[in-house]
Amino acid sequence: MAKSELKIYSATSFLGHGVDERSLQEAARLGLDGIIAQGTTTDAGPYYLGVGKPVMAEEALRRDLELIITTAKRNGVPFIVSAGGCGADATTRLSLDLVKDICVQHEMDLTVGVIWSDVSHDYLIQGIRDGVQAERIVPHGRLEPILTEDNVRQATRIVAQVGPEVVMQLWEENPGLDGIICGRALDVGLYAALPLLHGFDKGLAMHFGKIMEDGALAATPGSGNDGLLGIISGGSFCVLPTNPARRCTPESVTGHAFYERSNPNQEVNPGGALDVSGASYEQVDERTVKVTGGRWVEAERYTVKLEGVRQVGYRSICIAGVRDPRVIANLDLILDDTRVLVEGFFAHLGREKYALNFKVYGRNAVLGNCEPSPAIDGHEICVLLDVVAEAQKLADSVCSFASSTLAHHGFPGRLSTAGNIAIPFSPGRAVPVGPVFEFSIWHAWPLEDPGEPFRTSVERFSWRGVEPHALDGLR
Repeated sequence: MAKSELKIYSATSFLGHGVDERSLQEAARLGLDGIIAQGTTTDAGPYYLGVGKPVMAEEALRRDLELIITTAKRNGVPFIVSAGGCGADATTRLSLDLVKDICVQHEMDLTVGVIWSDVSHDYLIQGIRDGVQAERIVPHGRLEPILTEDNVRQATRIVAQVGPEVVMQLWEENPGLDGIICGRALDVGLYAALPLLHGFDKGLAMHFGKIMEDGALAATPGSGNDGLLGIISGGSFCVLPTNPARRCTPESVTGHAFYERSNPNQEVNPGGALDVSGASYEQVDERTVKVTGGRWVEAERYTVKLEGVRQVGYRSICIAGVRDPRVIANLDLILDDTRVLVEGFFAHLGREKYALNFKVYGRNAVLGNCEPSPAIDGHEICVLLDVVAEAQKLADSVCSFASSTLAHHGFPGRLSTAGNIAIPFSPGRAVPVGPVFEFSIWHAWPLEDPGEPFRTSVERFSWRGVEPHALDGLR
């Protein structure tokens, strides 16, 4: 039965960043209709998708899942989370293993809907052959304007970002679920799904999701490991933190409405865009803000974002401190000479076999050529040597030779022949980092059915030691 008012708690900005237990329990005391948390992202870079590992530490992910799931179960409240960071099937399975362990520890039975986000290479290739054109989402030189078969074949792993429609359908077809765990998901969609299920206006629901997605980051003082309570009813919603040390203001809520997008008035989502150009943010009491005016603009076609990575080699690094003022004054010369000597020593391999880069922290390591103050202004700096090669052994070799050359290379006015740099630990001349990936697919894939590329299942966990098993595959 549809509700005219929903109370939903956003437990954290990201699963594994931390859930504030007191805030969560206070929210539960107020009577909730759902506990939600997002936990997938591309912010941490392509590596995690490439290797299929979680972004956050497993122990941190388990702690946050435990607090959310046990609180939800104890209060008869459904939960919706995306988990694992990159959203790959491997990290979704890890999350389910953690859920199983939580159920055993707390002697708790649980029935969970699961949305799997890995996309088959064969599915995409067949779609391309059938005429599907997936356009890149951002203009980037390393991304093909239109997704090609070669892009797909070269990708180590590909995920799609599930929208609210799949969450809604899974819930409608399985009304007895305790909760839903998603792989890679649209953050806003996780929070909009329940309001949409209960018939709320789509513009209102998606605006609600936008403000709620990162928990107490929409409050002041903002926090990534605290939550936010949202109450949606009629044509508006209110947001407030349950932690008395925080409050929402029109400025803090508006700031989050503009968060992470180039156009502050519009956010593109699957099937359309959220337009907040006419939104209003009203302070209704000391800690609560009322929001109205979000509008949904339907798109001509429904698309989901594809994220894919390909491996480009293996990395080795060296971290070196520099304190000698003569070295600092001659650093450009030293780095240039080091590069020339490295290229000469490995000339028999060819330059295409490896790449050597230096980052100088204390000068322009963060902004590079965009740094407005490129001169070194300080008594010590850090030089990061970064080598990417086609094999780990080669990356280690180039990095080791480069760091040794940097340490002992002569320059005009040098006083110390023992070494120009300080390496803070051993081993340190070449620290193997492992495989290196880059995003090669960042495209919008058009769909007739929002659920087409995804697989869903229902899994049952028992604290009595019964293995979780798929009850039915909906797709």
